[in-house]
Amino acid sequence: MQKVQIQAEIDLKSMLSQLGTQELEEFLREIKGTLTRRRTKDVKSKEKTLLQRLNEECALPEAHWLKFRALSEKMQAGDLSPAERETWFQLVAEEERMRLHRINLLGELAQLRGVSLPQIAAQLGIQAPDHAD
Repeated sequence: MQKVQIQAEIDLKSMLSQLGTQELEEFLREIKGTLTRRRTKDVKSKEKTLLQRLNEECALPEAHWLKFRALSEKMQAGDLSPAERETWFQLVAEEERMRLHRINLLGELAQLRGVSLPQIAAQLGIQAPDHAD
């Protein structure tokens, strides 16, 4: 069977004004349902993207932590050279940038879900580090 495409210009307002109240209410329910499905799909897609970004963009490499710990131990022992001190400060700055980025992404996710930042952290099982108490 061959398909035929027909183009027509429809005056939607005029068409809607011709519907009875009950028909118009049913049409409105259908439109609301369609909007809800689209918004839900959009929200889920944005949520998925934010969660992926949290996993991919907010994890510092293990080498960073190993270097940071080693330099921190040297600093506590008072054996840090000026070059090592500079490296330590750079690592701290990188970690702070990463935390800020993580908080911003978590804030977006919380806003998307309509909850607070502590609530989204609890939902995701994120706990504050020991030194934050």
